[in-house]
Amino acid sequence: MYRRLRPFVSISISGSKRFNSKSNNSPNPIRLDEKVITDKFSALRERYEAPKYPVVLCHGFSGFDQLNFMPHHERFEKLIFNGELLKLDYWYGIKEALENVGAKVLIAKVPAFGSIEERATDLNTYINTQCKQLRKVETKESMYNKASKDKKSETFEEKGKKIKINLIAHSMGGLDSRYLISKLEHPEYQIVSLTTVSTPHHGSECADFIIDILQNRKILNKICPKSVSELTTDALQDFNKKIKDDPKVSYFSYGARFKPHWYNIFRITWGIIKSRLLKSDKLNQNEKKRLKSIDNDGIVSVESSKWGTYLGTLDEVDHLDLINWTNRTRTAIDKALFRKEPKFNAIALYLDIADNLRKRGF
Repeated sequence: MYRRLRPFVSISISGSKRFNSKSNNSPNPIRLDEKVITDKFSALRERYEAPKYPVVLCHGFSGFDQLNFMPHHERFEKLIFNGELLKLDYWYGIKEALENVGAKVLIAKVPAFGSIEERATDLNTYINTQCKQLRKVETKESMYNKASKDKKSETFEEKGKKIKINLIAHSMGGLDSRYLISKLEHPEYQIVSLTTVSTPHHGSECADFIIDILQNRKILNKICPKSVSELTTDALQDFNKKIKDDPKVSYFSYGARFKPHWYNIFRITWGIIKSRLLKSDKLNQNEKKRLKSIDNDGIVSVESSKWGTYLGTLDEVDHLDLINWTNRTRTAIDKALFRKEPKFNAIALYLDIADNLRKRGF
């Protein structure tokens, strides 16, 4: 199995302190672990279990399922590029890795710059459409991993049952998913878990910065996606009051942090987040002292990433590392300039998420 996953690979848990708190409306007590994950995901393990239920991967702001760099021309692609060099997957190598261990995976596609409501509505339509087709032909034995010992091979539709699914979301995709769970009807499926990876549950200071710049600038305001204003810290306070968690759904989350080198694309935004958090009126003096080194991944702070059961902070990982985009380049630079071995492999993270879901019965 390890060899089959190696094409997508290019990546100890330190001591932790725990204290209990509660999210604004989460039925699950949010465990604000100070657990920092340094090299748990540096390499693939020999064995991973697939989740019992199918997985839906939900992309973030400006995301896509697959990006084509040139207009489609079947013959040109087939003869010259074999159809691969012109495409970029948002979840690079992650879907294939999950499928290789036996998971059933769907990749959602929602409006890249749509509002949370628009994106959640499209996400719901996509999952309902996929599950409606699956319910007609799939049985528990064929759909769920080792889930049923029933001798009857009745389909979900024949039994009148919904398909249970797990949501795994990166960045804004976690907000879409929470809105979907809280506000929308899903007749064809039932969500049993949501795992978010660097989702701005409490807003992003980068969004605050952009909105501040856009004030009194009408031209820039027109071209800026309206969804940016939904990602501000003030907007998310309101969002969290209205969007209630479902007690029947298990919520998990990861955050990430890093200290940027000069070549990192998030160097400026990392500094913006740190500066604005330290100056924030929302922090009292004790909090400012505790957070004197503000942790973030260049887009989302660690504190904002926490929702439901917090599984830890990924160390020296930026926002794009989390979806396996920058691992190869970053690894090459780190080895060449700093003689450092990679400590993070996004494939290992998502396989571990899948394995964790299985262990919890999902």
